Amino acid sequence: MKKFVVLSCVCAFFVVPLRVELKIQYISYVKQALLISLAALAAFVLSWVIYPVIYRYAQAKNIVDSPNYRKLQKKPVPLLGGVVIALAMVFPTLVFDSYATHESVHVAITFICLLLVIGVLDDIYNLSVSLRFIIEATIIGLYIWTTQTMINDLHGLWQVEQIPTAIAVILSILAGVGIINSINLIDGIDGYSSGFGIISCSLFAAVFGYVGNWIWCGLLIIVVAATIPFFCYNVFSTRKKMFIGDGGTLMIGAILTMAVFQLLSIDSPCEGLIEDGFGVVAFCLAVMCIPVFDTLRVMNERICRKVSPFEADKTHLHHLFLEHNLNHLQTTCILLSINLLIVGIWWGVWQLGASIDVQLYVVIALGILSTFGLSWGLRKLKTERGKVKTER
Repeated sequence: MKKFVVLSCVCAFFVVPLRVELKIQYISYVKQALLISLAALAAFVLSWVIYPVIYRYAQAKNIVDSPNYRKLQKKPVPLLGGVVIALAMVFPTLVFDSYATHESVHVAITFICLLLVIGVLDDIYNLSVSLRFIIEATIIGLYIWTTQTMINDLHGLWQVEQIPTAIAVILSILAGVGIINSINLIDGIDGYSSGFGIISCSLFAAVFGYVGNWIWCGLLIIVVAATIPFFCYNVFSTRKKMFIGDGGTLMIGAILTMAVFQLLSIDSPCEGLIEDGFGVVAFCLAVMCIPVFDTLRVMNERICRKVSPFEADKTHLHHLFLEHNLNHLQTTCILLSINLLIVGIWWGVWQLGASIDVQLYVVIALGILSTFGLSWGLRKLKTERGKVKTER
């Protein structure tokens, strides 16, 4: 009997605190989920309500995208979709205490708004490519200097851990400018850039949520919620269609850049996942695979034609799909599905126990196949169809 009492006391000593701790942890998770859900709902509603107001303002001020030889629309379309998303996102983020009291979120919102302003100015005044690159690089440099968050740890890829600060700053600025402009360059059809923003931010939010980083998980979910109403208007509305504009694409690129910096920093929240063989670099590249590799492909083709890699044309994948009589929504769904498939294959390779190096090589191979290979196939198919029509 005494042994039973002693054993019960020992169990109570260990089990009761454990149960209390688990209960507190559970309550914390529920609280965070509730706060994020409320913030996301507020962002969604605000976006839906603000959209018609910004649409009328853009029309009144003639802030529109006018048709030309490389534009797909037949009449001027307002360009301030990014402003809708920003306004709908910023207010819920600042109001809810769990985010407003976190300094890094204030810096992130400032970074987002700066790039939004640069994009809107580009929409209105058509800034030169070199000037825009300089401004983007400067803003990214200020973000790195303010937060000390950058790509400074490859977490074991090629046996590389911490990167020297000078190299890390240069690498981060180049990567940031590349990410931002790869998102900007896919903005050629309805729903593509905003749809990509929804999916990519959701994937990053899932990782941040899994590792318990509620600040960044919540921020990304708020962005997703604010973008969904714009996506619906952009794709399905005929009377109130508005483009996201350079302001919106630069803003989404800024958000994704910050997410990548967080995951590839020395203080990455994914340390536990990394110990399980999670390839952080491979994951980040998989999420942004189509925009990044399609941008590299298009620039390579332009250089081979001996023209500027920044000269606008109609050679992106979405243009090639449209040449095969697919509409905007079909093309958007195909490209987003391919990108999701690449992420799914990466996940399967990781789960099968592949090293982080192999994970990256698989993603690179898929990126090349799905952009360089797909563009070749689409052009080949177009040529064959042309020959058949000629013979007839």
